[in-house]
Parts: sequence; C-alpha cells; structure tokens
Amino acid sequence: APGSVEVEGFWVQGGGLEVEVQEQESYILTEQVRRNLADLCRIVSLCDHPVLLQGHTSVGKTSLITYLARITGNRCVRVNNHEHTDIQEYIGSYTSTTSGKLVFKLGVLAEAMVAGSWIILDELNLAPTDVLEALNRVPNDNRELFIPETQDTIVAAPGFRVFGTQYPPVQYGGRKLLSRAFRNRFLELHFDQLPTADLETILEKRCALPRSYSQKTV
Repeated sequence: APGSVEVEGFWVQGGGLEVEVQEQESYILTEQVRRNLADLCRIVSLCDHPVLLQGHTSVGKTSLITYLARITGNRCVRVNNHEHTDIQEYIGSYTSTTSGKLVFKLGVLAEAMVAGSWIILDELNLAPTDVLEALNRVPNDNRELFIPETQDTIVAAPGFRVFGTQYPPVQYGGRKLLSRAFRNRFLELHFDQLPTADLETILEKRCALPRSYSQKTV
C-alpha cells in the first residue's frame, strides 16, 4: 500500500511523520530482538487487531512497539497503568479555561482515536476493573469509545492501533488475570528473556562499554 514501510520483510503502514536516522541507530537489534520485531510486524502488517505483549521485565515489550512506531512514522502515545489509574485519564474530563469556562478535554485514548495514533497500554493487568470495562468496546471491530459526560461516541480514525503490555500475572504481585473475554479481543505475543549474549551486545553498543566490561556486568 502507498506509504508503507518495509520492516523485517513485512510492509507496515506508515503514519506520515518524518523518520530520523538517529532514532533507528539508537535501538540495538540483536538476533532475538529481530525475531521479536518480525513477529510483531507480521501481525501489524496483516490486520489492525489489538496486540497484547506478555513477558518478564526488561525483555523490551514497550521499547519494541515504540521503535516500530518511530521507524514507520507513526505517532505513539503511552499510558502507564496502576491500581489507581483513573478512567478520566483515558477518556477525558471537564476542565476550566483561563476565562472560567468549562470545556471537555479529551483523555489520552480519546485523543489517539481522533488522531489515528498508536497507543500503548502498559501493564494492562494492573488497571482497575472500571478502566477495563470502559476499554471493552475499543478493541472490537467497531473501534468505538463512548463518553458518558458528553454522550458522544468517538470512532477511531484510520491508523489507530492498540497495543497492551503485561507481566505474567502469577509471577508478579498485584497483577490480575484478565478475563478470557477481554483477552480474546487481542492477538497475544509471549516474549522470553533475552539471552545473555544479547544483553552483553546491548550494553556494549548502547552504553559504549568494552566487550569485557559488558560481559562482567551481565
């Protein structure tokens, strides 16, 4: 398709933003990272279904999505979920202007849908139940978000994509098991820990350390 960018042998729809070479060079692509990137590109190139990435800390779930967005010129925003995440952060809320007038300001998710941006929902299984319920319709085929305060329904613009990340719920405290119905709305990718050799390479190239120092650090 016009405007697509080839990444790891797959054509990903570009977002129109200028791509900086420096951004591409700052991300270290080891063998395992390339395989993870290819798996992600395979899904993104074929459909616009939401993608849920699961894996332990430091396997590069969020950074992989951010990197793919940057090299394809897609705008990408991120929400860090926790047990006190407010639904207003996603949808929006009324706020007063300098003149004292009340206006409704869209939240991060609503803005991303209007702009056709990518959005990363980090640590999705830490989000409160009311947040997950509000997100329920977004991953559907209709890709809609209802705003109760204004009684408006936002329909996602072309280019809008949802990515979720989570740690394995059983092994990390405070994480809930997402319902099967909710998880069925996502295509899931499970990432393993990066091999020792990959970590050494990342330290060596990203931190400009001698190989012997990187090996000892790992």
